[in-house]
Amino acid sequence: MPLIQELDRGQIETCLTEAVCRRVPVAMTCLVRGLWYNFHSGIIKQDRDKLWLQFPACRADNIKDAPEITEGLMLGLTFKLGHHKHIFNTPVEAVCQVKTDGEESLCVVCVPAPSNMQRVQRRAYNRVDVPRNRSILATFWHGGQDSDQSVRWEGWVTNISAGGFQVRLPKQAAPELGVGDVVGVRIKVGQEFEPVLADVQFRQKIDDDRGVVMLGFQFVGLNESQRGRQTLERIGMIVRGFQRHSGRRRAAGAAGAA
Repeated sequence: MPLIQELDRGQIETCLTEAVCRRVPVAMTCLVRGLWYNFHSGIIKQDRDKLWLQFPACRADNIKDAPEITEGLMLGLTFKLGHHKHIFNTPVEAVCQVKTDGEESLCVVCVPAPSNMQRVQRRAYNRVDVPRNRSILATFWHGGQDSDQSVRWEGWVTNISAGGFQVRLPKQAAPELGVGDVVGVRIKVGQEFEPVLADVQFRQKIDDDRGVVMLGFQFVGLNESQRGRQTLERIGMIVRGFQRHSGRRRAAGAAGAA
């Protein structure tokens, strides 16, 4: 089964209906003035050609500088159903007030119902450690993948998933980053894969007593273009390869213990 599956119109309508009935959370992302923003939302209702999204009430980061959600803003939307994540892009048509069944007024974001949607296997988002016999180098630079790369720094990837990864580097070599900062990255996995080139968002820093720091990053914008989806599929193939390696090690260990 492919990591990413294109859904037909009937499958899209079925997934959206189930998402509305189950009131599943929706992750909303947008790119404004070169910065990525993350929001939390949900699909309130759907009709033949429109979706009504809960106006995002909370933002994980960039709170002070978060952009206004207005007509024409392109959104990336993601929600989980079963063993898959469903992703699609759509522009904002309007922001308005609607009445709920209880006659309560609710602020919503109206978007066109998607004609294209991808379904991604959720296991690709399960973080897996890099095998001990592999060394994966990540090279970073400020401002995103298309920005100037004259100032760069490097770290070694310790774990990875389709959602993000962690790198290890000496404390004195660690850059000063704020949560939500976007940087470009090139990850060299080996000769069997092309390097992964992507935008990533800094999420956390963990200090180690041995003079080492762990930096956590989240991939952003992979569902925004065909190139991004190809990158997502490549990352998924890398993750599945490492998962199979980890499974074989566990099986060998269990056999040895028996």
